[in-house]
Amino acid sequence: MKYIIGEDRMSEIIHRVLVMEFKGFDDIYYDWADFNCGMGVCCDPYAVGFVLPNTNHDDYLFKLIEDKYYDGNGNYGEELTGELPEICEESPNVRDPRLDTYIFYDVFAEKMEMYLGPSYNWEQGLLYFLNKTYYTNATNILII
Repeated sequence: MKYIIGEDRMSEIIHRVLVMEFKGFDDIYYDWADFNCGMGVCCDPYAVGFVLPNTNHDDYLFKLIEDKYYDGNGNYGEELTGELPEICEESPNVRDPRLDTYIFYDVFAEKMEMYLGPSYNWEQGLLYFLNKTYYTNATNILII
């Protein structure tokens, strides 16, 4: 499928699936992500969380992260826990080139797979769509 359908057409298909499966997708909002830092819930200056309307603020559909601070499972390495700078007073800039990877969660990927098949068919199309939609320059997508 990825070889037959061009990027723009694939973006249109992915957008339709996202709108069908995730109510309010076109009204999604983003802010700094939260994580449990051992001292309670802390602001994550290396991750932006994208949240559907009418859901909890930390119920992320996907995140945009600075990959060097995360492992292959989308988690912080032990050495960073509790030592993060506190820069989350300002709104995140999703165009910051250091934010280079999207994390899309497996529970949501399963819904996409119902329509588009295995993730290797559509994950690059999703990355292209997210970059185009949010004016980001991410180079990777992790489905975890």
